[in-house]
Amino acid sequence: MSVKNKIALITGAADNIGRAVTLKFAAEGARLLLCDVNMEKLESTMAEARALGAEVHGVQYNAALPEEVERAFQSLIGVYGDVDILVNVVGVAGPTAPVQDVTIEQWDQVFAIDVRSTFHMIKLAAPYMIRKRSGKIVSMSSMSGKHSLINRAPYCTAKIAIIGLTRCLAKELGAHNINVNCVCPSNVDNPRGTMVMQKQAEARGIPVEEAMERYLEPYCLKRRIPMDDIAEMVLFLSDDARSHSITGTDMNVSCGAYI
Repeated sequence: MSVKNKIALITGAADNIGRAVTLKFAAEGARLLLCDVNMEKLESTMAEARALGAEVHGVQYNAALPEEVERAFQSLIGVYGDVDILVNVVGVAGPTAPVQDVTIEQWDQVFAIDVRSTFHMIKLAAPYMIRKRSGKIVSMSSMSGKHSLINRAPYCTAKIAIIGLTRCLAKELGAHNINVNCVCPSNVDNPRGTMVMQKQAEARGIPVEEAMERYLEPYCLKRRIPMDDIAEMVLFLSDDARSHSITGTDMNVSCGAYI
């Protein structure tokens, strides 16, 4: 595996998809630099990664604040003085509400965490990758960035922005032999995915089981997405032996949703 001994910086690494990605990389022998707002959960994930034999370093940060993103990056980059792989997982679901009820503060928070912090981490990591003409950048978008949900304007728009950022930077950084891709999951089988379905059901005034059935109706495979499947796609896009010629893509991990 070409991620063995590679230096991988993973944001939002404490739980859910970030944790799954972290443990996947740990099992493959990557050296891990992790950050998350929840230090208690991050410490737990780090312990699991170490139990798999990985070298792990982590810091707490608030992705909504540019100065915290800068501090976290500089602290982590100081460990090895380099980064080979950047995985941007950090994100928030934002409100479930009609557009007229979404506050400017809610809109700004979603974009600060989901989009700006992703851009900021790439901005900071890019010079290290450009210098050695090598690097992998994988960001977390969503099928909601392609087929939007009712009452989820901030989140869906933010995830569309991640796809646009990915395509732009694939062209820009391709000249330096850097691959830039994003992953688009749908209806992830985790606590946050369940919470989103519950809010969708409440907004429509229907039982959560009916909301889930409606959501899965256009799927080719009528099931939710395991987090490990998403982590496998991130690993694939980070492994030069597997995805050397793949860049500028938004890879669906969606059970065939909306095709």
